[in-house]
Amino acid sequence: MKRGVKKAALLLSLFLLGAIVAGCISQKETTTSPTAAPTTTEKPTEAKPVEVIVYGQWGGSEGEAFMKAIEEFNKAHKDIQIKYVQQSKLRDAVLSELAAGSPNFDIAILPWPALIKELGQKGQLEDLTPIAKKYSGQIMQNLLDPVNLNGVYYGIPIKAWAKPGIWYNVHVFKDNNLEPPKTLDDLKQVCNVLKSKGIQPMASGAADKWPLSDIFEAVLLRVGGPELHQKLMRHEIKWTDPQVIEAFKIISDLLKQGCYGDPKVAIGEKWEAQVARLGKGEVAMYFMGNWINLMLQSEGYKPGVDYDLIPFPTINPNVKPAIVAGGDWIIVPKNAPHKEVALKVAEWFAGAQYQEIMVRQKGYLAPNLAVPKEAYDPADYRVVEIMKNSVVVPDLDDNVPSGFQPVIWDALFRLWANPDDYQKIAEDLEKQAKDYYSS
Repeated sequence: MKRGVKKAALLLSLFLLGAIVAGCISQKETTTSPTAAPTTTEKPTEAKPVEVIVYGQWGGSEGEAFMKAIEEFNKAHKDIQIKYVQQSKLRDAVLSELAAGSPNFDIAILPWPALIKELGQKGQLEDLTPIAKKYSGQIMQNLLDPVNLNGVYYGIPIKAWAKPGIWYNVHVFKDNNLEPPKTLDDLKQVCNVLKSKGIQPMASGAADKWPLSDIFEAVLLRVGGPELHQKLMRHEIKWTDPQVIEAFKIISDLLKQGCYGDPKVAIGEKWEAQVARLGKGEVAMYFMGNWINLMLQSEGYKPGVDYDLIPFPTINPNVKPAIVAGGDWIIVPKNAPHKEVALKVAEWFAGAQYQEIMVRQKGYLAPNLAVPKEAYDPADYRVVEIMKNSVVVPDLDDNVPSGFQPVIWDALFRLWANPDDYQKIAEDLEKQAKDYYSS
């Protein structure tokens, strides 16, 4: 009996143990642990690039070239993007926004150095002297000086233009065994030889009138240097001053000698048409600004091969060499929206990297002399060399009282038509100058 009870008890124990184990296994299989939430790593938000607004008036091919340079900068600087805004009324836009105290632009490109100094004096512009110092010895000093006020540079030149001298047809000179004239006497002799061969010695573009003031200023600078030019511009001397009369007489003599062809024909010559005539050799010489270089190349002529450039011949060997030239300067407002970044961009504009990009696209002269010679064509580099070694003065007719400018043009047109009347023309100019400068 006891053996049977023990056996039954053992079987019962085994049964219960099996049930417990089975229950544990079943519970283990059906119980699931909570699923952990998937971890996601948020990408850091990329900083939006700072947009630097540049105001300017460059359009056409000049504007297109500028945009290409800007694209180069924007590709290399993801944190800064330059946006160019062409302003048809640049002066008005800049003045009104600066006067309001909250300009919408960070940089402006201005061709008016006198205005830049005025704005600097009013405290509206940032001091750009650190940029001038960084490029000391590289930037043409004669283009920095016009924007210097009491030792502070309120602008930095980024483009230059010049009226450097006489462009001449190389083939005409070679075919007639002529050397480019270095003195006034040389010029007169060259004119005589060309006239005898039936070639018009020089063109003037007289019909448009303004080119005549460029010729007059070139002669005036060779007679009395930059001091005479500046004094006449400010009317500190009279238009009947002996040296001014000498300049009128020299032009009168050249006209009467036939250096500009028949005066009756010359007064009808449009300035742009003379560019093609120079290229074809119909006229041998033409005093004009550096922009003529690109115009000649667009007609298929090669600088240094088909045409070249010389400074205006010497008249008075005792005066300093000087030319009429100017440029475009960058300014940064005191209250520019992104002033610190704007100063970095201004530094790039002032440097050789930006200016070389522009020079290689033609029709651009770099104030930064670190731009390599090979970036230029021969004619443009010749202009740069002339500028580098000359005193730079502003356009006389662009800096007289505005109403007096067309008076000067009309007077010089009279001189072309009636060379013998130079004395009376000077006297009439003086009478009218008194009225304009006193008002």
